Amino acid sequence: MKKIIMYISAMLFATSLSLTTAQAEGVAISADLGVASQYVWRGVPQTSSKTAVQGDLGVGIGGLSASVWFSNAYQSPAPQFAGHDVVEFDWTVDYSGDIADTGIGYSVGGIGYTYLYDSSSNFPELYAGISYGPVSLTAYYNISDSGNKAYLSGDLWIDIGASTSIGGFDLSGTVSYANWKNDTINRATVANFKDGINLVTLGVSKDMEVSDITFTPSLTVTIPVIGKAADGNRYIYGVATTNEFVAAINFSY
Repeated sequence: MKKIIMYISAMLFATSLSLTTAQAEGVAISADLGVASQYVWRGVPQTSSKTAVQGDLGVGIGGLSASVWFSNAYQSPAPQFAGHDVVEFDWTVDYSGDIADTGIGYSVGGIGYTYLYDSSSNFPELYAGISYGPVSLTAYYNISDSGNKAYLSGDLWIDIGASTSIGGFDLSGTVSYANWKNDTINRATVANFKDGINLVTLGVSKDMEVSDITFTPSLTVTIPVIGKAADGNRYIYGVATTNEFVAAINFSY
């Protein structure tokens, strides 16, 4: 996994060297790399409290963009890859714009979640979002079952967010609603998939520029709020969850 991270880091660095030329030709290229105290996705820890190295590479023309994001994750559950850390790659195609003279922005696209050393977890989502000023709403819809049935076609996740800046700090808050595909054949623990508001996420970050590089330290807390199951735990995606804190620093060019 370290070799993969080193390769991608070198790729991001090489890409940053060509940004000026590409942007002059009307193509916007972006790259960033960061380190987080852990990786948490929709309230579910992915690295068992271990450090995560994350980054992405994107290219855009007008309102159309494509990007790939990566992170190390959990240990592979596949026997043939015992001892390997899974590396997640998320592939996104997006079209964003705004409705003239309304202040309303929109975005539509798709995400392919892929997992090196755990292909049984691969699944795709479509999404659509709308924003007005500091408020946004984005809905994610799963269109195909993952091989391990952890993610099912029909799962719906909706983020309602708000953000603002105070004293140079960027503050954000998100309330997340889930409507699960309750399938007793594919999910043995349907009782642990409860529809409703599942998660509250709060974050604070600050951009700091040094030369042409932007450093962004951040702190995020995820708070599961869905009703407790019979065993007293709160479950998201069938996984028992608790409050999680993530400290991170990211740099972009």
